[in-house]
Amino acid sequence: KAGGTSLRKYFQDVLQYHGVSCNVEDYWRVQQRGNAPEILYIEQEFQTMDSECPLHDPRWERSLRVVTLRHPIERHVSEFFFTGPGKQFHIDRQQLYTNKTYTRQLSSFLNENFPLWMKQEGDGKKFLDLYGKQEGRVNLYLGGFYTNNFQLRALAGCSSPDCFQRRQVGDLTSDFEQALKKRHPFTNNNTTMYSSPVPLCTHYFHTKQPLYDPCSKGKVRKGACEIGCDGPCFYPSVAWGHLDRSDVARAISALEMFDAVLLMETFDEPDQSDFLADVLGVPRDAEFALTSRNASNFVVLKTNKREKTHFYRDLLANLSLCSLELLTVENDLEIEFFEKAVDVNKRKTNEWKREKNWQGP
Repeated sequence: KAGGTSLRKYFQDVLQYHGVSCNVEDYWRVQQRGNAPEILYIEQEFQTMDSECPLHDPRWERSLRVVTLRHPIERHVSEFFFTGPGKQFHIDRQQLYTNKTYTRQLSSFLNENFPLWMKQEGDGKKFLDLYGKQEGRVNLYLGGFYTNNFQLRALAGCSSPDCFQRRQVGDLTSDFEQALKKRHPFTNNNTTMYSSPVPLCTHYFHTKQPLYDPCSKGKVRKGACEIGCDGPCFYPSVAWGHLDRSDVARAISALEMFDAVLLMETFDEPDQSDFLADVLGVPRDAEFALTSRNASNFVVLKTNKREKTHFYRDLLANLSLCSLELLTVENDLEIEFFEKAVDVNKRKTNEWKREKNWQGP
């Protein structure tokens, strides 16, 4: 819920501009001619990243790294309406703002369901049945249910015994320990899985039906994709447990290592669109530029700048202040992290502007 679908389609256009097809049949034809694609595409949307990965994973320096973030409250409420209990309550702008025919109804719905969703009760309980309590999970699927400090956890993962102890994760499963031993760069610096990545084991090549390559759905390809999807920082790490400001510092340190740090609220603005185009080596005025892309996965289309940045916070402030207060308290560290991420975005953008003498559209 941070603009991933819009960026995914943008990256597909970027790769096609560079002559890389996303069709798996095209991949096999290229392979049969003895040529491997020169560009590989990896997504990491629902797993935590070891914050020290850039220091350990030899693939990191060989990659262009792009990350997109969103204000935590906006992202959480969007998740509530997209995959949580709110998906049954379609927000109609005309009824909500002009006719005001269901303001009281939506307020009651939010006041009743939002606290339950945050506790993973009610409709959220099915995820407890599938994955267990947060503290019992290690590197499992992060999205689709409420996870406090989501984006902070995603970038402040750890894979060291000291961190496990500090996080009070408890006894790790043997499966996790085996996966970590097998995939951590410390134990695999000299293996082919890191020196010779297999293009088919990325997210970009896929069949007609799945959105991603089957590797991303937990279906490990036998043989070629022995370890599943192959990309920087895809080895297991821990996201759950107690967080403090040291985790904010570690996440920001990891964030600094990305080539582009985007914010969903602004990535379609001219300077951000041109910046990313330069990073990825495509024309700034390409038909698929971010400035010309329509939002494709928004529950509610935003009509002005205020709505782009504050739509859900304004909604809760007017209709369910208790939910807004609960979210703010539980996600205070993620909010602090996001504010620092905004500074990183501005600094990287300003450095690019000075380097390119960017004067605006």
